[in-house]
Amino acid sequence: MTGRTASDEWLERIERIHDIGCSDWLTAAWITMLLKQGIVRQEHVADVARVTLEMLEDEAPHWREGYFYRRQDWLIERLGEDPGGNLMIARTMPPGEQMLVVRRQLMKCICQILRMQDALLDAAEKHADAIMPGYTHTRHAQPTTFGHYLLSVLDAVMRSTETVESGYHYMNLNEMGAGALAGTSFPIDRDRVSEYLGMDALIENANDAVSYTDGYLVVASGLTNITNVLSRMALDLAYWSGDEFGFLEMGTHGVSFMMPQKSTNPNSLELIRLYAGQMIGHLTGVAIAGLREPQADTHAMLHMEDATLEAIGTAERIFPVVTEEMQQLQVDRERMLAVVRDSYIASTELVNEMVRTHDVDYRTGHEIVNRFVAASNELGIPAREARAEMLESVAEEVIGRRLGMTDERLRELLSPEHFVEVTDSRGGVAPREMARMIADRREKLQAARDRHEARIAALEQAQARMVADLQQF
Repeated sequence: MTGRTASDEWLERIERIHDIGCSDWLTAAWITMLLKQGIVRQEHVADVARVTLEMLEDEAPHWREGYFYRRQDWLIERLGEDPGGNLMIARTMPPGEQMLVVRRQLMKCICQILRMQDALLDAAEKHADAIMPGYTHTRHAQPTTFGHYLLSVLDAVMRSTETVESGYHYMNLNEMGAGALAGTSFPIDRDRVSEYLGMDALIENANDAVSYTDGYLVVASGLTNITNVLSRMALDLAYWSGDEFGFLEMGTHGVSFMMPQKSTNPNSLELIRLYAGQMIGHLTGVAIAGLREPQADTHAMLHMEDATLEAIGTAERIFPVVTEEMQQLQVDRERMLAVVRDSYIASTELVNEMVRTHDVDYRTGHEIVNRFVAASNELGIPAREARAEMLESVAEEVIGRRLGMTDERLRELLSPEHFVEVTDSRGGVAPREMARMIADRREKLQAARDRHEARIAALEQAQARMVADLQQF
């Protein structure tokens, strides 16, 4: 894809929001709240506000290990023990930083997810009428379209993305001000800190705040669900792009290192499956980090981000690959249709016709068609040359009467094109139903984009509000 996209703009905005660093944002939010609440003595307010603004502009390294303490030392160095030593009043470890770090990476990951969904939906619409065999238990089952198949992948991804969005909400809760586990007697305003950080709400119970684990698991679970679905699609596409199928052409490949006649494998599809398998390890790592720990502040709570960030990072290796493959995908429509044109894959519709117009119940019709297809296959008669007389003969054996089926009608009913055209129940493969579903998914995807842009705007506004309040002091 060429040119800038909404995702590109969002990623730039997310980076600008976090130029100040997650730890400094947290510290500034906390200090601004202390100033608002009158916890900092009036004679120190202007100096504290000035130094806090300097901190936000400080380009010194943002230390990860022990940063909480180092920034406190930095404040004391510039302000003295009083008030510098009082600016962490009622804060506790974990200091909330890991939640902001995960939130930041998750925001960028959601940009990739939405872009991938766009690519899947575009491909589904483009190939909505590309007839191919549908499979159950790895065998030909009924006619479908490649677009209908891709839409089934998109729908599963969109459902799991709802879990990821829930994960964002749970990583956008404020744990600060827990006072180790029981709160504090200082008149802090935890809700104001949430506002300055652009957070949705509090983790209200103080002990819950210091022992918080579930949000991380929701994030990893949602991402694992998405990559699980994509791994299945990658396997299907790998087979369908092989010589035995010849349905698809995936991206651009080089030449085998050893075999001069052989193009390289669709490595991207193998890597999608590999990375999807690794996601299970990350999900397990997130679960283990909080497993069999006390419901309290422990060292493990400082490391809930580790496997969560690994899960996000691995997912981010998958999503752009899927996006690119969908954009480059080429479909051999004639080859896919040729595979089913002579087969009896549309036989279900022949049974449906018997029920509707020939007064035959479904199970009996199923038996008649089963015998008819077996006899036709034995004689090597393709569906497009199906003989009504053979069907009539089987019907006489089973129900003692003829159906009055003509060759022309029989062959129409066995046509995969006819099957696709008339299979218009909700969620079916018919063109009009596909058009409805695609329009619906576009609306839902636009709503998801709107939600994500609102998240980014909320953080921008929260940070601006915090800085404005500091400047007033």
